[in-house]
Amino acid sequence: MLINRYLNREILNPLVTICSILVVIFAGYSATRYLPDAADGLMTGKTVLVLVFLKILIALEVLIPVTLFLSVITVLGRLHAESEIIAMQASGLCERTLISSVLRLTFVVALLVSALSLYARPWAYEQSYWLKADAEANFDFSRLKPGRFHEIGESKYVVFLEGVDVNQERAEGVFIEQRNASLRKIIRAKEAWQEVDPATGEKSVVLHDGYHYEILPAVGKTSLFRFQNFRLILTPKEIESIGYRRKAASTMSLVSSPVAEDRAEFQWRVSTGFSTILLGLLGIPLSRTAPRRGKSANIFMGVVIFAIYYNMTAIAKTWMEQGVVGSFPGIWWPHALLAVLLILLLKPFGSGFQSH
Repeated sequence: MLINRYLNREILNPLVTICSILVVIFAGYSATRYLPDAADGLMTGKTVLVLVFLKILIALEVLIPVTLFLSVITVLGRLHAESEIIAMQASGLCERTLISSVLRLTFVVALLVSALSLYARPWAYEQSYWLKADAEANFDFSRLKPGRFHEIGESKYVVFLEGVDVNQERAEGVFIEQRNASLRKIIRAKEAWQEVDPATGEKSVVLHDGYHYEILPAVGKTSLFRFQNFRLILTPKEIESIGYRRKAASTMSLVSSPVAEDRAEFQWRVSTGFSTILLGLLGIPLSRTAPRRGKSANIFMGVVIFAIYYNMTAIAKTWMEQGVVGSFPGIWWPHALLAVLLILLLKPFGSGFQSH
């Protein structure tokens, strides 16, 4: 039907534009979180770019529904403001035709969002966890910046360099601490440099003229010895496992899990498609405005409603994770409230259309 193609095109154009702008903004925000690690030498630029891409992929399950919501409000608001809806009504357009056209497009977008949430989201989280674990396990001492404390890896290395002699490629005033539940090791060296075995590619840090402390807090014992040269091997580690990460778990593995946090994660993933449909349809009554009043008269109201709704879903997920609510109502009660609001707003909206 011609009206369906027309509405689809008009809604998709701002959807793609707005979503692209939000993606760029979100990419910039995500980059600011990882760039300090890259500047400190804890990550490579390539790792930062991949992590930003994965963050964007995860965020699309929220960005696409909200841009669809705003696009419907904007486009239909323009049609109301420019009296095109009145012309369509005079040509035989009824309420059911308009809702059906928006619903078809919304349903297709909801399928995309569901696929992202059910499959792309856990994959992206898994890849990001692997990248972070690899960056921590295989850090390059030569990239560390002086004058800062660097916390590295699960082994809780803390490294501090007072200065760096760029010409001789040596660090000066080196402090390294490593601790676990039972032992604390501290190395203080006058200078240090990194060496790479040309045959094996093995990295090591040579610490020169310093002290090595071993502290056993449980028994109150401290060992100390002085060294001229101490070699700290930085053998690249093969990461065998990142452990169980709920957000990286497959959707099927969450279905039968008895853990409240797993059930909350599963319901979140399943609910994104329904949320997309509700938001797409909610844009219809919120778009209604008087002729020549303005194309985006209700955008502000739409933003407020979405902000409240999104925060309610986040609260519902937290409550379910903490056991405040069970699997029912789980995280579904904000969606139920939005559905009730949609029904209430669509009733007066329908009075403006008559079947011909």
